[in-house]
Amino acid sequence: MTSTPPFYSFVIPTRDRHDVLGSAIQTILAQTRDNFELVVMDNHSTPETRQVVDAFASPRIRYVRAPERLSMLDNWEFALDHVKGDYVHYLGDDDGMFPDSVEVATHLHREFPGLPLGWQSVHYFWPDFIVPSHRGLGQMRVGRVVEVRDSRWALTEAYSGRLHQAELPTLVFSFVPRATIEQARKKYGRYFWFRAPDVSSAIVNAINSDAYLYSYRPLGINGASRHSNGASHMYAHINDKAFKKWLAEAKIASAEEPLDGRLTGGFITEVAIVDELFWLQNKFKSEIGDIPVDMRDFLKWIVQAAPRYFARFDEVVAAVETMAKRNGVDMREIQIPAKVPPPEKQDFTFGTDHRTGTVSYSYYTNTDHVRTVADFAEEASRHCVPVGQLIIQDRRSEATTTRAPTLGARLRSLLGR
Repeated sequence: MTSTPPFYSFVIPTRDRHDVLGSAIQTILAQTRDNFELVVMDNHSTPETRQVVDAFASPRIRYVRAPERLSMLDNWEFALDHVKGDYVHYLGDDDGMFPDSVEVATHLHREFPGLPLGWQSVHYFWPDFIVPSHRGLGQMRVGRVVEVRDSRWALTEAYSGRLHQAELPTLVFSFVPRATIEQARKKYGRYFWFRAPDVSSAIVNAINSDAYLYSYRPLGINGASRHSNGASHMYAHINDKAFKKWLAEAKIASAEEPLDGRLTGGFITEVAIVDELFWLQNKFKSEIGDIPVDMRDFLKWIVQAAPRYFARFDEVVAAVETMAKRNGVDMREIQIPAKVPPPEKQDFTFGTDHRTGTVSYSYYTNTDHVRTVADFAEEASRHCVPVGQLIIQDRRSEATTTRAPTLGARLRSLLGR
């Protein structure tokens, strides 16, 4: 047990999003413990970004400005040269943290020093989100169990299509030891790879850690505003402005066709994630090894995206059928969802998972009072169990004997469907 609390570095990479940045900063400065710093990594923005930072006048904030406009990966990599913490976490400029995230992390890292700490996030859709039916929506998943997981088991489950990559120790949903990050940078020459830094960090951290913590009690909030690159890809048929801007700056001509020959339908976000995973598996083959890929479980997950792309529903199904044929998967094993128009309002959902003490539900916030991710963090934090009620389960001994349910089965269980 360490005699002094570990020190945490939050990093917010940002570029010309000063309208949401202040709220993300606010959630970090509201921490119940003071053993942290915040690095705002400004990717050569207009002066308003610096003005937002300076308005806080906080000694905990260090503002770093890129000398020129960088790609997302290079900007995220550049920020690593400026962190000082024992553990590092990156969050988007429209994301947020719960007030006790450092308190919870400190408690867990005193018992399990040196392990990455990942968590399931809750989701908040800003009032300006590109999909009208989601504006002001909160999607909660709050539990009390913290698992100690075997990293090799998690990698195997992820490449078998049974574990979402966000449940690996990705830097976006985890506090990752800076020693692990620096080990990877020394070994590979850099830390972030390919297109999506969240996915590449998940794989790099997993292959450079024997074990990690995964908390079903959330520590952070995945915010989605009109600026969100990921949402602009997921809902490109509604508004692809942010995604196209990202493609241009990453110097990617088109994402319509995946690089891996086993895949097709690059316009589907889930296919893009799997393409990323396959590229990384090849890049780090000597360390990942020949983990068998179960395309059936991946396709079961991918086809669930069809209703989201309602106007291209048949294209999604056709892409899944093509991939099934290429990979010898029987389409009779793939359940195609109903083709129904997206609702004007989202249904209330509720589900429970007794093993992890998780309750999942969605609701619309009162946008007269909840206008930003900071407002949502204050409200939603009251739904989370305090640190003293967490239950730790060491599941490493089960790694060779248990199978995680498929991504689709996990989603249906959590939503009570």
